[in-house]
Amino acid sequence: MTRSLAQTITDVMDAHQIDSGALFTRVPGLRLLRSKDRVAPHNMTYRPSLCMVAQGAKQVMVGDRTVTYGDMQALVVTVEVPVLSQIVDASPERPYLAATLELDADIILDLVSRLDTASYATGKPGFGMIVKDMDETITGAMLRLLDTVGRPEAVEILAPGVLREIAYWMLTGPAGANVARMVLPDGQPLRIARAVHHLRDNFDAPLSVAQLAAVAGMSPSSFHQHFKTMTSMSPLQYQKQMRLLEARRRMVSEGERAAEAGFSVGYESASQFSREYARLFGVPPRRDALQARAVLPTAIDA
Repeated sequence: MTRSLAQTITDVMDAHQIDSGALFTRVPGLRLLRSKDRVAPHNMTYRPSLCMVAQGAKQVMVGDRTVTYGDMQALVVTVEVPVLSQIVDASPERPYLAATLELDADIILDLVSRLDTASYATGKPGFGMIVKDMDETITGAMLRLLDTVGRPEAVEILAPGVLREIAYWMLTGPAGANVARMVLPDGQPLRIARAVHHLRDNFDAPLSVAQLAAVAGMSPSSFHQHFKTMTSMSPLQYQKQMRLLEARRRMVSEGERAAEAGFSVGYESASQFSREYARLFGVPPRRDALQARAVLPTAIDA
């Protein structure tokens, strides 16, 4: 391969005059990142996506698991999950360079309907994050996708075909079963995804495992087991993290006071909110919001 992914991302970022930060491209779901410094751990939510590191390294902590991936590796995320993420390898001489592409469920479902799904249906779903070395098929397709960035006509005409190509190579590669199970009718990952979406839309309301299991169409015991396998946390731990992440967003982005943010996401006790917030983020809500606002322009992730 004559071109490297790292150099191509560098060229695109230079063309858009982004020295360090994120570029949200015109290609649906495609975001590029460059960081010349390590980024301290910060909480965010990962959606189903293909996260490709061309240079540098990233570490993601979710529940009781830690996942690290670096040069020419990809993190395949197949379930929406709150994480603690940090860039662990970056410098001015060798910046962190990455491309993140959100997975399009409609494209994946269409391709799965054309492929032999028997191999995808076997085996039990596992953890919703997989690290894989990037092969030439995926890398080559990503390079062609990057060629459309900055060219609106190319994005409109060429990008849809390349996006389907990337989805095809993912489905026929080592992570294919995990990706396919996201959309297989009545598969456990799709059922868990329904519950996750319900949790996301109603994170501020009291929810029980029985209610979430009903949404997923599963027994409470089976739901709890599969939910924890895929997300590395229990449903109620997941809801708690979603609440605290939203409260943090409200304080940092909208300037809400700590007590107000806590009540708005479903906490009835300000002291409980402050205690659980400090346990997750390491500092009390007000102090964390002030610190986060001070460094907001430099916080990037993929």
